[in-house]
Amino acid sequence: RGAQVSLRHAMAFALLGFLSGLPPRQMDTLYGSPWACLAVLRALPPLGKHYAMRLLYIESGVPVADVDAWIKPEGEAVHRACLAHMRRLRVLVSVDPASNEETSHGNSQTQDEHVRLNSTFRSGLRQMLERSFRVDESAGDCTDDASTDEVQALKVPTRDTLDSFAKGRWEALVLTLTGASDAFDLSSRDAEYDPGKKKKNVAAGLDVAALFRAAKLIGDSSVGEEEGVTEAGFRFLLTTAREQIWLLLTQYITRFIDAARRAGSGGATARDSVEVLDLEDDVDQTPNALADGTENLAPGVIAFLLRLTFQEPGKAYRTDTLPTEQRAVVQDLAHLGLLFPLTNQKTGQGFYVPTYLTAGLSSGSESTADADNGTDNWTENGTGYGVGNDTRGHEGHIVVETNYRVYAYTTSPVEVEILRLFTRPDYRLPNLYVGMVTRESVLAAMSGGIGAEQIVKYLRQHAHPQCRKVQGNPPVPLNVCDQIRLWARERNRVTHADAVLYCDFPTSTGMFEKVSLAAQQRQILLWEDRKNLRLAVAQEGHEDMKHVFAAIRAGET
Repeated sequence: RGAQVSLRHAMAFALLGFLSGLPPRQMDTLYGSPWACLAVLRALPPLGKHYAMRLLYIESGVPVADVDAWIKPEGEAVHRACLAHMRRLRVLVSVDPASNEETSHGNSQTQDEHVRLNSTFRSGLRQMLERSFRVDESAGDCTDDASTDEVQALKVPTRDTLDSFAKGRWEALVLTLTGASDAFDLSSRDAEYDPGKKKKNVAAGLDVAALFRAAKLIGDSSVGEEEGVTEAGFRFLLTTAREQIWLLLTQYITRFIDAARRAGSGGATARDSVEVLDLEDDVDQTPNALADGTENLAPGVIAFLLRLTFQEPGKAYRTDTLPTEQRAVVQDLAHLGLLFPLTNQKTGQGFYVPTYLTAGLSSGSESTADADNGTDNWTENGTGYGVGNDTRGHEGHIVVETNYRVYAYTTSPVEVEILRLFTRPDYRLPNLYVGMVTRESVLAAMSGGIGAEQIVKYLRQHAHPQCRKVQGNPPVPLNVCDQIRLWARERNRVTHADAVLYCDFPTSTGMFEKVSLAAQQRQILLWEDRKNLRLAVAQEGHEDMKHVFAAIRAGET
């Protein structure tokens, strides 16, 4: 449960970190989306949520002294940090008490200062609350849901089809890291899911390899790094699907944030530089959405991603109501298996259907029951598909015996490749993988950057339901978990460092103590033997120690 809560907090803090990196003008543009306002409210710390709701219907400035009076003295530090955080996000702004116009106090605070909620943020959040979350910023009071007639004409895919689509895309992505597949030449697969699409020469899609390099999951040969999966990449493979998706989305958003910073306040608008998505002819014809770094592109993309976390998986939504920059993002997310693109064959209108990989990304929500019993709510046969309280396919698939034998009831190549990272493969049947946890396989995983606790956590999260039936019995035998940790400690028995040994100190002069103290103060002391008057310092500190010896000798003479 604690790991799930930590993930939820990490997601919220990452989201707020991204938004605080936007220039003020673009933050106001982002808050033009009511869904972005709601997502920011959910990501604020509890005290920040309380302040936002208190100030929501107060349009004039409130004296800072009055706000300070809301908190008890023992909460002063949290109070100050919360207000500073809200200022960085431009949720809270300083105003002139006479005109109620915003002033440039920044993060500084004075007793005669007045504050209020950002007017754009306040307006968007009011819309969400007053209209029961039925808001579409591009169409007034209408929503962007597909109508009943449109849904019948579209033949919206079933849950199984959506899961198959998302699983295929995500497995192709993960297999790229393991080296078992050359993923992302996926345009030819689209016809399987949308046979009504016209066939054209498609442009290059999302550059997932660039996202991998940015996340340090694979080496970047252009900067002299060794190609292949890095230690972070191996650790990535053992994380949950939610953590994997969030990591790639953070890199995806970061590229827009960096582009927004470069564009500055004088950049052109995204609508002037991004070609409109031609869903009528072929959705894959759109240029890469990451190509343009214009001013409104980052707010538009982030607003769409935040809106997406509130949309219902398995339900069709129109793309013709989306701004230009957001239409381009649809294809990038479809490439990752987060969206299922559709085209109405009669009208040519474009639609997308969120898959079950998208639910709860901005809040990290999970089923309390699943969190309590130790299962991963984002797994389907261990690969991370499915969400919420739907229990279909969430059962584990791994059985670990006390003799270190591992049985995995799966047909997924991803699950097999992940198990091969830390087990010795013995044989494989059409729906069964059999391996052995050995010292050699565990140490090989350690050398690749995988930790012992990651292996134990993975085996526990994906344990077969039969292993959980007996109350109090661990799903993975304790002797296996302990042995994996013991093998990991073998690599930590000895640490080595380049050093210089000092010995043969004169006795009864206090020189050894002075040299030892000087080395400790410089944080270069590695080892000392006070009985035999010997010590070792880091090699990089040797030249500095020469001056110490000279100063001590000069003082003695």
